Amino acid sequence: MLRDSGELSRPAGRARRRPTRPAAAADVPPLDTDLCRVDRLAGLGELVAEVAHEVRNALGVLQSFLALLPERAGDPEFRASFAGVGGEELARLERLLDLLLAQASPADAAQECAAGADVGEAIAAVAQLVGHRAAVAGVRLELDAAEKLPSAAIAPDALRQVLLNLALNALGASPAGGDVRIAARPLGRAVEICVEDRGPGVPRGLRRRVFEPFFTTRTDRPGGLGLAISRGLVAEAGGTLAVADRAGGGSRFRIRLPVRGGD
Repeated sequence: MLRDSGELSRPAGRARRRPTRPAAAADVPPLDTDLCRVDRLAGLGELVAEVAHEVRNALGVLQSFLALLPERAGDPEFRASFAGVGGEELARLERLLDLLLAQASPADAAQECAAGADVGEAIAAVAQLVGHRAAVAGVRLELDAAEKLPSAAIAPDALRQVLLNLALNALGASPAGGDVRIAARPLGRAVEICVEDRGPGVPRGLRRRVFEPFFTTRTDRPGGLGLAISRGLVAEAGGTLAVADRAGGGSRFRIRLPVRGGD
């Protein structure tokens, strides 16, 4: 059945006025918010998977020590080693859980942006999370962050999410025996972070499209929202995210973020 749109009752010769752009835009559902929520959940799922790997590794170390403890309980060197390694692994687990909780329940975005993100700390946290995956894939993970980096004007959890997305993509693109490099340096009133891989690279004609939702250059899996949302998070902080060639082959994703006011 056809629905009466009101056109039949309108006098002849009078065309219906089209809504102005702001009015038309107001009628569109806020899809960006929904997409961000979906991607945040997907990012949290990736984070949980990486934390699970690290927790399993730490438990393996502790289980090995506990298995040897009955026969070597009288060995003071073993006890000292057990106390040292066990304490380090427990502290690492606590840091990982803190990171997971911070990602799952972020503070107010405005307050976090005002506080800024410690770039070196974010890189170290993400490197710890993807370290197990890199080792299993036979890919070397290299970190090259300058010692003194100003805080970036972005929420810490947003920067971690962007770096985690880029690092996981880089590991997925790099062959065994290759390397993934995460580097950071101050650049005037900005901070530059680069994530480089040894994959096939991104053709020039597709470099705009890789940031579109669900687009991918890989044939072994469907595309997702990671790069699209990552660019959105960086742009929201007043920065840029672009892709170029890496010297010697591969891709180089470059983030530039303004520094926090006062740094």
